[in-house]
Amino acid sequence: MIRVLFVGDGERDAAMLPALFQGILGVETRPETRIWKEIRLSSGGGFSKKLQFSILAARDRKLQGVVATVDRDKAPGRSRLAELKKGRDADRTKHAPIPTALGEAVPHGEAWLLDDAVAVRTVLALPEVIEIPPKEFARHPQKAIEKLISISTRRDERPREICAEIAKHIEHTRCHTAKETGFAGFVDDVRAEFREWVPKGK
Repeated sequence: MIRVLFVGDGERDAAMLPALFQGILGVETRPETRIWKEIRLSSGGGFSKKLQFSILAARDRKLQGVVATVDRDKAPGRSRLAELKKGRDADRTKHAPIPTALGEAVPHGEAWLLDDAVAVRTVLALPEVIEIPPKEFARHPQKAIEKLISISTRRDERPREICAEIAKHIEHTRCHTAKETGFAGFVDDVRAEFREWVPKGK
């Protein structure tokens, strides 16, 4: 069991990140979650300072690490990820490091889910004729997930819970555009930062 603080852009990220992390490492996780917009600092500051605050909070709570992701959305490429790395580096100039894995989803976290069509079909029980993602929403992963849910038998369930379930079924080796979506970089960082928990042979 590993206790980790997960920080992301919204409620769906809070549900998805622990499941993705657990799938990457293959270890049971007891998550604590926070959302970026809910971290309000008196000194202001962007992702860098908010990440430093989150790392300090994890230390205070004696957690074993932090996982933080951002959506690229319309920001310049990797600028938000660079802010996170700046915050991680700043913390490590003052304190002994704790595992802190970072990722930037392009353009949103739902893109990581849609890249594994097998996982999506399994959870939503969709036939092969259904395109994943739907062509009209291929560049809009949030809308694409909502569209697929709306045509499934689970249309009355909350997207947050469905996204978390899809995340549990994700196998990164099936994600063919993982480099483009930022998922490959996230997987690599999780394994590098939490290397003592990576099972041998993985």
